[in-house]
Amino acid sequence: MANKTNAQPVAEPGTVVVIQDLRICYPTSSGEFVAVDGVSLDVRAGEIVGLVGESGAGKSTVGYAIAGLIDAPGRITGGRIRLNGVGELVGLDEAALCKIRGRRIGMIFQDSLSALLPVKTIGFQLIRAIRLATGMSKDQARKKAVTLLQEVGISDPETRLRQYPHQFSGGMRQRIVIAIALAGDPDLLIADEPTTALDVSVQAEILRLIRRLAAEHNAGVILVTHDMAVIQEVTDRVAVMRHGKLVEFGQTRTVLSFPKDPYTSALIRAVPRADVRLERFAVVDSTTPQNLVHSGMATAVAAQAKPSEPVVSVANVDISFPTRKSIFPSRREFVQAAKSVSLDVFRGETVGIVGESGSGKSTLARAIVGLQPIHNGNIRFMGNDLASMQNSAESRRKLLKMQMIFQDPFSSLNPRQRIGSALVEPIVVNRLASRTNAEKAVTDVLVRVGLKATDVEKLPHQFSGGQRQRICIARVLMMQPALLICDEPTSALDVSVQATILNLLKDLQQERGLTIIFISHDLAVIRQMCDRIVVMQSGAVRETADTETLFASPKDDYTKRLLNVMPRFTTGGPSDGGRQL
Repeated sequence: MANKTNAQPVAEPGTVVVIQDLRICYPTSSGEFVAVDGVSLDVRAGEIVGLVGESGAGKSTVGYAIAGLIDAPGRITGGRIRLNGVGELVGLDEAALCKIRGRRIGMIFQDSLSALLPVKTIGFQLIRAIRLATGMSKDQARKKAVTLLQEVGISDPETRLRQYPHQFSGGMRQRIVIAIALAGDPDLLIADEPTTALDVSVQAEILRLIRRLAAEHNAGVILVTHDMAVIQEVTDRVAVMRHGKLVEFGQTRTVLSFPKDPYTSALIRAVPRADVRLERFAVVDSTTPQNLVHSGMATAVAAQAKPSEPVVSVANVDISFPTRKSIFPSRREFVQAAKSVSLDVFRGETVGIVGESGSGKSTLARAIVGLQPIHNGNIRFMGNDLASMQNSAESRRKLLKMQMIFQDPFSSLNPRQRIGSALVEPIVVNRLASRTNAEKAVTDVLVRVGLKATDVEKLPHQFSGGQRQRICIARVLMMQPALLICDEPTSALDVSVQATILNLLKDLQQERGLTIIFISHDLAVIRQMCDRIVVMQSGAVRETADTETLFASPKDDYTKRLLNVMPRFTTGGPSDGGRQL
C-alpha cells in the first residue's frame, strides 16, 4: 500500500512531540513481529491528535513508546521520538524516563479501576503523584490536589480525597485518573481509549473535559480510540493506522470527508449511523460468514403482527441490593436497582434497553435469565412463571431456551478449555444430546458463525476479541435458543469487528426467528439493531417506543438528554454501507 504520509514531519513552532519513522518489534517463536512499522507524526501544543484503527493496528503501542512503556521483549528498533524541551526519547534509560513521565508526559489509561490502587484513598494517590512530579511539600500538594479535582469537575474535593476508588462511579474514576495525569502539568497527554467502557452521557462529559484541558493547559493530546464518532467530535487531526503502518494523516474534517486510502473509507462506512437506519453494517474486509446469506429483508420478522402471547413478560418487577446489613430490620439499607419495571418482548423482534451506568438494564437482563432474584413482581417466559419453572426438571429444561451473551467474551470462556469442549459441555451437562452428536454439531455451528472447523482444538487466547465473541455466539446457538439476551456484546470491539458481529446477529435472527433483548450504551448501534427501545434511569422505565419514533420524537426529558449528548458521526453515507430502511 503506497503511503506518502510517512514522510518526516517538519517540527513547527509550538510542536510538542515529533515521531519519525518509528519501528517497534516483538520477537516470537516464528520470527520477529513488527507492531509499528515506519510511523511518522507530530502533535502541536493545544491540539488533539486522534490515533484510530482496528485492534492490533499499533495505535496504543505508539502511545506507550512515547512514554517509554514498551514491555520487554518488545523494543524500538528504528526511528526517533523528540519531545520539545527534552530532546530524543529513544534510548533513554529508565531513570531518565521516570523524570519525564508525570512531569512532561501524562498518561490516561482505559480502565480507571485498574489504574487506581483499591486499598489507598484518592487523596493519597493524587498527592503522591503531585509530589513526585513537582517536589512540592505535602501541604502544597494537598492544595493542588483540591484544585485539580475541582478542575476535572469533582465537587466537594476535600471529602472526596478521603474516599476510595470503589466509592466512585466509572466516570468519576476516569476524572480522577485525568487529574493524576495532570499532576505535573505535562506538555503531552496520552489518552488510551479513555471512554470505551463509559455510557454516552459520561463519555460526553469526559471528552468535553479533555478538550477544555488541552486548551487551558496548552497541552498536546494523543487520543487513542476505535470510536470514529469520538474522533470526529474532539480531534483536530487524525492518524489512521492498520497493521502497524500509518495509512493516512491529516486534518480530521478533511480525512473523514475526503479519505484518500481505501481502508479509511471502509472504516468510515462501518460506523453505525445515528441519523438513519440501514439494512446492513458495512464490513472492512471479507470476514462476514459467506454461508449466512442475507435476503435483503432485515426487518421482515419484526414487521409481522405480534402474537398475543409475548416470549418474555416482565410485570412490576422490583430488585433491591443491600447497602447496609443488620440483624435489625430497621437498620438495614437498600438501593433499588429496578422499580416496578414492566416490559413485553414478542417473538422475532429485537428490543433495546438503554440508559446510563447504574440504570438497572443489566440487572434486569440477569433477572430475566434467572441469575438475579427479584423481590416483587413477576417474570413469565413463553407463558410460564419463571419462579415456578425452577421447581421441576422439565420446566428447567425450557429455561435453556433463554441464553445470554455477555460483554467480555474472554472472561466468559474457560482459558484452559479448548473451544470444541466449551461448545460441547453445555449440551452434555444438560443432557440435550449425546457427546458424539454434540461434537458432530460443533463443526457446523463454528462454520456458521464464520470460524473454521479446525478451531475446535484452539484455546481462547489464540483468538482475537471479535473471534472470541463469535465463539460465545456459537455456544449459545448450540442450545437452540428462542430468546437471546445480548449485554453490551460489542462495546469493547473496534468498529470493523463490531460491524461483522452485528451483521451476524441480524442474519441469525432472520434465519432462526430469534427474539433478542439488546443492551447497549451506544445509541447508534441500538438504532440499527432494534425494533423497539426501552429507556431506563435509576432502575425505572422512563420511556418505551418504536425505534424510529423514539429517535424522531422522544417524549421524556431524560431520553432527549441522552440523544443530545450522543456522539454523531455524520461524514460518509450509506452508499456502500447498506440500503436505507
